[in-house]
Amino acid sequence: MSANPDVNPVIDAIAGRKLPAAAHIGSIIAIVVGLVAFLFGVLAVDKSYAWGAFLVGLVYTIALAQGGVIFAVILTGSWGRWGRPVKRIGEAFGVFLPVAWVLMVVFLMFGMRVFPWHAETWAVGGQVALAPHSPEALASKELWLQPGFMSARLILGVGLLIVLNFIYIRASMRPDMMLAAQRLGDKTPDWWSRVIGGATDLNATLKADLHRQAWWVPLMGFAYAVIMSLIAFDLMMSLSPWWFSNMFGGFTFVSSFWLALSAIGLVAMVARDWLKLGDFVLPAVTHDIGKLMLAGCMFWAYTAYAQLLPIWYTDMPEETDFLLVRLYLPEWKWLAQVVGVSCFVAPFTILLSRGIKKMRWPFVGICALIMLGLFFERSLIILPSIWKESFPRPDLLFVSIGTWIGFLGLFTQVVGQVLARVPPLVVSDPYLETHPWDVHVHSLDAHQH
Repeated sequence: MSANPDVNPVIDAIAGRKLPAAAHIGSIIAIVVGLVAFLFGVLAVDKSYAWGAFLVGLVYTIALAQGGVIFAVILTGSWGRWGRPVKRIGEAFGVFLPVAWVLMVVFLMFGMRVFPWHAETWAVGGQVALAPHSPEALASKELWLQPGFMSARLILGVGLLIVLNFIYIRASMRPDMMLAAQRLGDKTPDWWSRVIGGATDLNATLKADLHRQAWWVPLMGFAYAVIMSLIAFDLMMSLSPWWFSNMFGGFTFVSSFWLALSAIGLVAMVARDWLKLGDFVLPAVTHDIGKLMLAGCMFWAYTAYAQLLPIWYTDMPEETDFLLVRLYLPEWKWLAQVVGVSCFVAPFTILLSRGIKKMRWPFVGICALIMLGLFFERSLIILPSIWKESFPRPDLLFVSIGTWIGFLGLFTQVVGQVLARVPPLVVSDPYLETHPWDVHVHSLDAHQH
């Protein structure tokens, strides 16, 4: 449609594009810091704590990777036009999932002894018995929490997500590469031909791949909910094997989407000029992302409180130990308060502002705050089950924060290299165009950026 910005400048910028030096060097430094922090933790602090910090980084980046893909899937399933300018950013997040899969295999091979039910556990006091301790206890827990069985289902589950992601992302990216290749000519990257796969008819390919994406939506949504819940139960909840919450899976996969949404907003704003997306990622787009982030903030608070409410109204005192350690022990109480402020009080208050959601750098700041808050939240869930001594200490903080920074550096390097080499905008997608029935009233500054 003539009213929409020209996609040609976005395509022209692909040729020869590289990750900016600041991002490239910064992410490499972050990876080195992460390796140093983790090795320092293993060799000089405590190997169980070091692997706990590794686990925090692992579940955090898995959430980023798959949550980004699910954002794109939701746009497809809802026919959403508002988020199309940042759809490719979410898909690029998904390319990190194979890297996360490898890191998960490393954890399953060398770090599983952080779990107290493991026969060779590093936990203080030795192995926790899984045999049923009452008629109400589940007899299947001993079978479920077997290292080999857990490793197999996690490897297969995340592997399935990788396969589904690959099919979906290829269907989204292929017509964009075909359209971009027509303009780039001999500047087209050679490896694009493997994605295009010999297709020559752009219109037919676009129609088929849009259909394929639409059919893939329910399967990917179901797989996301089930497998991310499995990750939550196995890698986080089983650290306290006799505590459980029926809502913990939903709490985890929805907050993972919220985390990825915040990261998409941050990347869209920070990398907007580099990717030549200024004519597409307008204040109206970040305003819509911010409204969805506000909804995620409220849902996080609701599901966090829902972990507490059933214990009271159904009189289940046996489930209070997990919460008491995190909410009342002085070693962790301060972190719980930080989580409450950074994940709810501050984001909820700030995101009520319409203006902040439309201003570039303030919006980057609130996205970064949510990402930091969810790092604190994952740390609060995981680390108290592993570390039973004094906290915080400078060495422990270095291991935790440094390892997390390393994971973020690796994520930045992978996703940045992807965005540098593919069309960063869904240039062939008809839903990128404004709908002819669009009658929304925008302020005078709606197109200032």
